Amino acid sequence: MINLYVFRHGQSIYQCLRVISGLHEFGLSALGKYQTYNLASRTDVDFEIAYISDTKRTIETFEMLKLAGKMPSEENCVFTPLIREKCQGDFIMQEFKAFPDDPNKRNFTPKNGESWEDVQVRVSKTFDFLVRRYLLQQKEAKQDDDELVKALFQQSEHIESKKNNIILVTHYGFIKEIVQYLKKADQLQLEQPYFAQNATLFTLQLFLKENESWQAKIISLNSYTRQYRPFMD
Repeated sequence: MINLYVFRHGQSIYQCLRVISGLHEFGLSALGKYQTYNLASRTDVDFEIAYISDTKRTIETFEMLKLAGKMPSEENCVFTPLIREKCQGDFIMQEFKAFPDDPNKRNFTPKNGESWEDVQVRVSKTFDFLVRRYLLQQKEAKQDDDELVKALFQQSEHIESKKNNIILVTHYGFIKEIVQYLKKADQLQLEQPYFAQNATLFTLQLFLKENESWQAKIISLNSYTRQYRPFMD
């Protein structure tokens, strides 16, 4: 079994400015750092393995979790572009309202950016990696895996785990597509749309079934949200 804790980064400075951010950014706001540290100080989970998106806001979120003593040892922490936020292409550095996003147009691709379907492909690769590496105990990539997945296997080959408590430090859009991916696979039933708020946990358990298939069970959504509501936009 895998206990998977999906953590959205704390509030970023670009969120405060309502600007679409990319890889070149200012990181977390003061509130974002407070949100992250406060949540970490309230959770009693011992994270054994961490996969962190390689953006400044997620790296700073990781650093705040580490400061609170909740991150695993350095050798069990892997930074990867596979779990980045959706790339908004030429809309990066523009105001939120400039983006003509329609949730029904999943294949809309901004120039030099990604569609939601592109993000879901990355989600699928991430879950496939987690299942193969930690449920099936495979330590080597397949020849036809893409380079990002091969890199994850290589970076994770030394990792040993007793409880498989894994945290992903990632973004709203990536978490949104995790939900879509699980719903499409009939792994998740949600009556209302799910919105991952800043510095909250989305918790799942992944189990092996027959023929190397797997099943997901939802444990919690937006854990610890209430304490932040007075500070939210």
